[in-house]
Amino acid sequence: MVVMVHYPESRSLLARNAAMGASALFLAVVLLGLSQRARADSASPDSDLSTVVIESTAEAGPAVSPTGANDYATGAAEIAAGPKGSTAPLTDILAQMPGVAIDQNQQIHIRNTEGPQFQYQINGVLVPLDINTNPPFLSMINPMFIERLDLLDGVLPARYSYATGGVVNIQTKDGCEQQLADVTLRGGQRDTLEPSFEYARCDGDFGSYVSGLYQQSNTAFSSATPGPTPIHNFTKQGQAFGFFSYDLDPTDTLSLLLSAARSSNQLPNVPGLSPQYDLAGFPVPPSSAVINSYLNFTDVLAMLSLSGSFDGGVSYQLAYGQHAITQRFEPDPVGELIYQGVASTASHDDHDYTLEGDLSLVRGAHTLGSGFYVGDYRVSANDSSLVFPADADGAQLSDVPLTVINNAHANNVITGVYLSDLWRLSGQWSASFGLRWDHLSGFTSGQQLDPNLSLIFRPDSATTFHTGLARYFQVPSLLGISPTAQAAFAGTTAEGPPGIPTPVPEDDREWDTGVVHQVTPHLTLSLDGYYRWTTHYLDTGQFGVVPIFAPFNYNEGHVWGSEAGARYQTDTLSAYANFTVGRNWQKGVVTGQFNFPADELAYIDGHAIVLDHQPLFGGAAGLNWRVGSYDLSADGVYSSGLRAGFADFEKLPQVMQLDLGVGRSFLVPGVGTLSGRLSVLNVLDRINLIRPAEGIGIFQSAYGPRRTLYASLTLHL
Repeated sequence: MVVMVHYPESRSLLARNAAMGASALFLAVVLLGLSQRARADSASPDSDLSTVVIESTAEAGPAVSPTGANDYATGAAEIAAGPKGSTAPLTDILAQMPGVAIDQNQQIHIRNTEGPQFQYQINGVLVPLDINTNPPFLSMINPMFIERLDLLDGVLPARYSYATGGVVNIQTKDGCEQQLADVTLRGGQRDTLEPSFEYARCDGDFGSYVSGLYQQSNTAFSSATPGPTPIHNFTKQGQAFGFFSYDLDPTDTLSLLLSAARSSNQLPNVPGLSPQYDLAGFPVPPSSAVINSYLNFTDVLAMLSLSGSFDGGVSYQLAYGQHAITQRFEPDPVGELIYQGVASTASHDDHDYTLEGDLSLVRGAHTLGSGFYVGDYRVSANDSSLVFPADADGAQLSDVPLTVINNAHANNVITGVYLSDLWRLSGQWSASFGLRWDHLSGFTSGQQLDPNLSLIFRPDSATTFHTGLARYFQVPSLLGISPTAQAAFAGTTAEGPPGIPTPVPEDDREWDTGVVHQVTPHLTLSLDGYYRWTTHYLDTGQFGVVPIFAPFNYNEGHVWGSEAGARYQTDTLSAYANFTVGRNWQKGVVTGQFNFPADELAYIDGHAIVLDHQPLFGGAAGLNWRVGSYDLSADGVYSSGLRAGFADFEKLPQVMQLDLGVGRSFLVPGVGTLSGRLSVLNVLDRINLIRPAEGIGIFQSAYGPRRTLYASLTLHL
């Protein structure tokens, strides 16, 4: 296997040497181990070797990972049994877990962090970071191909960095674990039509799984109006996924993951708005209800990995990935000029190349680990905008628009290396130590050395206590950065307040402690508390009215919270409930000041404010219950309301949503099993205001979905 890594000239010499040294050392160890085994008479399939520690342990529900992180897990059967079935938005599945709050456009926040501050891992391989900037996110990952999902948060081991609010660890379906051939058709209100398929098989040592999904509906983004049917909110989405694995021998596996997605999404409209600007040739302005703007996404991902173990207690994983993501905003040049004073055609692209490796060595009571990460994120932001000339007070000077071109490009290089030790001190005590160094260059730069320590105490087989401290290095969302935008719009109707457009990395110190107790063989309870000190906390907002989110930094602050969870599991009934309380306080703004009016900025520079993306109180509960030949399901979420208004003083109303489902399977002789499901979204038909039209980085209201009926049929061949 030949792996080529290209190092841009902009990278610092220190980062380049560290990454090259780590890569070379890793490859040397792996190749040496493989050559030694090749010279051996035979492999030893009965060896009891530990693999690279991937943080997941629980079958379902709350648990503690081997290194002391919180582990909230669910599986394919439980996801498929829920009201929305296996093609439910992934963020809806995560919203069922402690510490997770759902926002507009299917975004989520884990433990009061901003959306991009968590990362995804598929089959043990870290997915490129820029995947998180896709607002709906359904177009890239949906639960259909998930066999098991673990949400890890708290004190994470040194293997993780860059986006450490949490790790969504996904194990995909595998043809050699489960063979299937399913075809599903789902449809319902809001013009919903969704065909999909899954196919998995095993041929000797070769396993394959493929799936495909097409969806169209009138629910591209959160509706901008409270009515049951959004205005101008149609979406067409397609997604294809494949996972292929080949067992080279009893201990080594080569695997390939492929994913491609594309979506075309209308931006929802608000009727009855008053025109703000005059446009030549349009003495009678069109209605705001007919503005025709689109935000489209394209996403392609490929990850090749080699993993296994060899004699001496050594296991390894090596992975190379390529990823391309595009966000493109297509404006309505007439409507947006009249109502907003700017119509921007914005195309933001990221082509990235990643190489990562992990080694694990078992020596007595110690499991030693080391690894590296190299990511080259090649980002370009190309924006062409129609605007009106304006005076110093922002007043329009002409009704003839002019064109402003603003393009920015950068190679952003992220490198990191780590060392770790999982030490089994006794039958009841274990400790996890780690040290990590990271470096970032490109649009912005930074480097940091981060230690972490966790202690795990298991007084008996039913109870686990854990506590730990860690320091984290978090990088901004690279796809949303446009350093020259502010200067380009000077003297126009799109000019914003002054500010520093380029964000800097975030520096966090976190303490976490908790307990998980299995009360009975069927009931598990968990309680956890955390506190995070932040410097240069990363948040996101819109630069102007283009709905591509750009990162900015607060100066300093702290985040605290507590989570309680419960899960009950039998052969016929599974139920969960959790409750969360927490706050995120930040003071001062050091970059992206143009997100704030001058008076609000002055207030925040002198006072800590509550951020607007997570409620003080939140909760979720649900159940899946088999009654005879029927499957009944219910999921409910609660939020005490987000914040809005000047410096987030305003508290929004409570949000509550209850979804119900009922399903039944039938045997069709000579064909297969046919499963039918009826689902009702927001059965109480509550009007849930998620975001108001005014807020920090917010320019349009967002409402939750109204009552919607869906039906689906799945043929299991």
